[in-house]
Amino acid sequence: MSDSTRVYSYSAVLMGSPILLKLFAHNEPLASRVFRLIKHYEDLLTVNRAQSQVMDINHAAGQHPVVVSTPVYTLIKCAKAASLLPQSAFNFAIGPLVKRWRIGFKGDSVPPADEITQLLTLTNPEQVVLNDDDMSVFLAQPGMEIDLGAIAKGFIADRVRDYLRQEGVEQGLINLGGNVQTLGTPEGGWSIGLKNRSQPLAR
Repeated sequence: MSDSTRVYSYSAVLMGSPILLKLFAHNEPLASRVFRLIKHYEDLLTVNRAQSQVMDINHAAGQHPVVVSTPVYTLIKCAKAASLLPQSAFNFAIGPLVKRWRIGFKGDSVPPADEITQLLTLTNPEQVVLNDDDMSVFLAQPGMEIDLGAIAKGFIADRVRDYLRQEGVEQGLINLGGNVQTLGTPEGGWSIGLKNRSQPLAR
């Protein structure tokens, strides 16, 4: 295998998912910077720890707006727009249900119907108030929570792709727990597989 076709793989576990970076040149410092970039965005966007910019918004629900950084505001604005599309199946204000359901964590279970009905009253994306002037976010009702988990990894994958381009990488692949971005087309193309992991919901 020639140096121009050899693939170097770098991996880590971030955001609760396996992260894979493939490059066509051996460059551990670059891989380390990519993983630090991913960790930076995870620290801003996560709802799985007490402190992050998104958790600051959630903690202030019904109380006051929270000013956030440009990338966080940009993603939240995109998530709101996607949530308000006609017949959209995406809702970034679904946080109260995700938290109660414990989706993605041990002990997850479907809440009783009456609890679901009550929590749904806290999931209206129109009640997420955005202010472009100061890049602040306000959740109008106490108990509301936004959750960007369904969109954050794809957003971060895009940022990694942009960073690799800035670093002069012409061919590469980043896989953030199934959210894949590629640069260029290597000889033979990219081979990306899909795994069927569907299982019945716990009842």
